[in-house]
Formats: sequence, C-alpha cells, structure tokens
Amino acid sequence: MESLTEAQVTRSSASRRSVSWARCREELLPVFTRSETWRALAAGDIRSKYRRTVLGPWWITATNGITALIMGLVSGGFLGAEIRTYLPNFMVSVTIWNFISSCLNESCFTLISAGGMIKAVNMPIIIHVMRMVHRNFIILLHNMAIFPVLWLIFPWHVSLRLIFLVLGLAAIYLFAVAGSVIVSMICVRFRDVPPIVGSVLQVLFFISPIIWEPSQVRGGALVVALNPIAYLLAVTRDPIMSNPVPVVDWIVAGGLVAAALALAAFIYTRYRARIVFWA
Repeated sequence: MESLTEAQVTRSSASRRSVSWARCREELLPVFTRSETWRALAAGDIRSKYRRTVLGPWWITATNGITALIMGLVSGGFLGAEIRTYLPNFMVSVTIWNFISSCLNESCFTLISAGGMIKAVNMPIIIHVMRMVHRNFIILLHNMAIFPVLWLIFPWHVSLRLIFLVLGLAAIYLFAVAGSVIVSMICVRFRDVPPIVGSVLQVLFFISPIIWEPSQVRGGALVVALNPIAYLLAVTRDPIMSNPVPVVDWIVAGGLVAAALALAAFIYTRYRARIVFWA
C-alpha cells in the first residue's frame, strides 16, 4: 500500500509538471471567459489615475504627443532629415514602440506587485497580466488620436492600406500579451531580471528603425532584417503611413507572434501553480 501511495504521488507530480493541449486550454481559458474582468480593471486603472483632472485620460495623449514632438524635432535636426516627412514617421513609430516597451517593462513587476492579491484572492493569475496589457493598449489608442492632428499639419498620402492597421494592432497586442506573460513569470522567480529587461529594451530602441531610417544608416537594412521588433513596427506603422508592407514582413511578424504565444502558453501552463510561492 505504501508503494502504491508513492506511485500515485509520483504520477500526480508528473501530471502537474506535464504540459498538454487539454491542460493548456484549461489554464488559459480565463483569458476569454473572464475578459470582462480584466477589461474593467484596466479601464478602472485609467479612470482612477486621472480622476478629478480637467482633461482626464487625454492628458496621456497630450504628454506623449509633446514628448514625441520634441524628440522628433531634435533627432530629425541631428540627422538632417526633412521634418515634414521625418516627424510623422517618427511619431507613429515611437507611439507603437511605447506600447510594446511599456508592456514588457511593467510586466517585470506585474506579478510581484500583485503578490498579495494572488495569495488572498482566488483569481486566475493571467488576469493580472491581461489587465496590465489592456491598460497600455487603451493608452495606445489614446495616443493614436494625435495622428489625425499630425496629418493636418504634415499631410501624407492616405490609402486603403490603412485597413491593414487592424491586423497590425492585433499582431502587436498578441505579442505584448505573450511577451508580458513570459517576462512576468521569469521576473517573479528571478528578481535580478528586471534591470536586464530594461537594458535590453533600451538597446532595442536604438537599433530599431524609430529614430533613424534604414537608408540613413550604414548597414541599416541588415540591422532591420535581423531585428524582430522592426517587423512588428512595419506591419503597424506602414499601413498608417500608407506604405506597402512586404509579404515577408507579414510572414515574419506572424511567425514571431505565433512563436511567442506558444512559448508563453508552455511556460504559463508549466509553472503557473508555483507563482503563488514565488510572488
């Protein structure tokens, strides 16, 4: 009987460690079944931050718009670029980048900060990550409101390619979710990782075609080809600017998102039960 009990315990432990499609579906189902929860929490975070202010959440748009405008004018002047064409491209690129980098930066502390709630409330852990990502997505949509104003000042050609923006936003949203799940679970276990993530994001900012364009930098085309962030920027920025997006960019961006989602699902399903001890 004792050996049987030990065997049962061994099988139970192996079952908890194993990752299967059924278990993955069960663990990640709250993303859809509890979507009202994390969407409401994200909207509540925005409202509470700007409560009793005159502009409310539109302070986000004003602050980021002014910051991006100053950065664009300064960097464009250093590069000797034509401001009428450089500034719109820069402001669109930096807006998209801010969403991706904010999600990955905040994900370093999402589960750490929610440690008390994770231990006290029976809530699917992934809701904390979805709440953070969706909050940043709301901020992204607010920041995108400046694009029509920018178009009135520095008009560029607008075409039906704009409809592909929906696919681009879906791609960066899914990538942000997957990346945030991966980073948050690594950081809640290893507390030395957040500074490394911050440093990597700083490097990615400078080697991505945000401040510069490939034609302005020697070897810029090679850097873009090897930089995964460049593809996510391309499928989101180029439809806004009505530039054609090569099929290769869509394929690479889609493959990157699919790989990130698969890795996030594996890590979350494999280690979700341990987060309560790590947080």
